[in-house]
Amino acid sequence: MSDWIDWIDSFYADADAQLVERVVDRFAPDGEMVFGNNPPAIGRAAIREVLTNLGVALAGMRHEWRNRWQADDQGTLLLEALVHYTTRGGTELPLPCVTVIARAVSGLVTSLRIHIDATLLFTALSGEAATAPAGSPQHMAG
Repeated sequence: MSDWIDWIDSFYADADAQLVERVVDRFAPDGEMVFGNNPPAIGRAAIREVLTNLGVALAGMRHEWRNRWQADDQGTLLLEALVHYTTRGGTELPLPCVTVIARAVSGLVTSLRIHIDATLLFTALSGEAATAPAGSPQHMAG
């Protein structure tokens, strides 16, 4: 897996562009994703739901890499980033994050664990949802 840096750049370009299907297609059928202290999303349908809900709530996100390591020759990646989340209301929240990704020999993600304290993000989203008109994306995210 000598192309792991290119893989990360491509995967996160799709994630930051909120291209849900392109991200989901990179997961094994029984892959899992854990965001912060939320329960694991297991399987492509559950991962799609989490990513779709995030896309409804956010105007955008951008990963600013601090460090990236390949932990072993089995495809485990460790990523340290400052993730810039932009809410639909225009608030930008840069949050530190560490992600651990395990990939199968096929290259598909078997586990993606996002270690982040998203309290400020969820507080901002809840505040925007409470003040948004009914039917707006911010209202539906709450």
